[in-house]
Amino acid sequence: MPRIVDPRFPILLRTLRQQRGLTLRALAPLVLSSRSHLADFEHGRKRPTRETAERLDEVLGADGALAAMVREELPFGSGEADRLQYAARSGRVDAATVESLAAVLAHQRRLEDAVGSSAMVAPVLAQLRLIEAMVNGARQDETWRPLIDTAGQWAHFAGWLCTTTGEHDQGRAWYQRGLEWATEAGNPHLLATILSMRGHLAWVRGQFPAMVGHSRAAAWQPASLGVRALAVQQEARGLALLEDARAAEDGLDRAEELAVRATDHPEAEPDWMYFYDPTFFQLQRGLAQHYLGRPDRAAELLSGGLDRLPAEVRQSDWIGWYVVQLASAHAASGEADVARSRIGEARSIADATGATRLSRDVAEVERALDD
Repeated sequence: MPRIVDPRFPILLRTLRQQRGLTLRALAPLVLSSRSHLADFEHGRKRPTRETAERLDEVLGADGALAAMVREELPFGSGEADRLQYAARSGRVDAATVESLAAVLAHQRRLEDAVGSSAMVAPVLAQLRLIEAMVNGARQDETWRPLIDTAGQWAHFAGWLCTTTGEHDQGRAWYQRGLEWATEAGNPHLLATILSMRGHLAWVRGQFPAMVGHSRAAAWQPASLGVRALAVQQEARGLALLEDARAAEDGLDRAEELAVRATDHPEAEPDWMYFYDPTFFQLQRGLAQHYLGRPDRAAELLSGGLDRLPAEVRQSDWIGWYVVQLASAHAASGEADVARSRIGEARSIADATGATRLSRDVAEVERALDD
């Protein structure tokens, strides 16, 4: 069964063990585990079962603190699961079913902000398999379009999770499915957003012309101002990577104008754009300045943006990546001590969330600092 583990679990486990003066080898037999498993738990590489966490609580005298950080996750909540299983088997999808899907997705998005992408992949893909069965068996009635629309949003989220955790081919496949469902649903906001995410995937893979092309295609869609701002700023960052400084700056200015206009009409923005605010835009502009070889300005923007983030988001794996970029900017400015402090912060996030891509990026900057 998929498990959600609080990202603070590894740090608390290590702290409690050291306070009790126990090595991993000494602790292992006391909790009916192995040294290697405990090491994986402390580094966030594996997620313990609730039963293991309870044994650790008992041995370490944690009074239930560790077990409280582990939650066995059904594909959906128990009440919703019955409704959705029935809908998948029978092909009978009503408005309440679609509303349940949308509510669970909204919860999953915000949970990922707090615990990171790695912990979310398994439950979300399990949920999507059920949604696919519902779509394949659903009748062509008044609920068809809302169902397809919601399914497209789930596919978009799955594509993001897979991309963030390094499963690029799987991420691309879910984006493709999301594009198909968004087209069937006639949702230009979702269509443009997924095109932007295809641009994001191209960026992650170092395919900068494709990054610009997908972002530009997204900006051409008749979508909301916020969705178009997201696409335009990403195109601008792609142009910065292609060393077209003037076009990049013009694009960032245009994106900022769209983003400011979008704040006047928040009701026009789709639900998944909740994260796109001036803080997020500041981080993107900071990246662009870093790409353009302006590390001092990049560090100023990135640091300011990170400081404005809410505490519950600050330790997620995707935010850790921005901390890595900030460390890189400080290194490029000759501020090695500050860069090492920031990269240590990013390393802590990577260890707590088990984010392998973030760990690789941290190691790359650490090597550069050593050199």
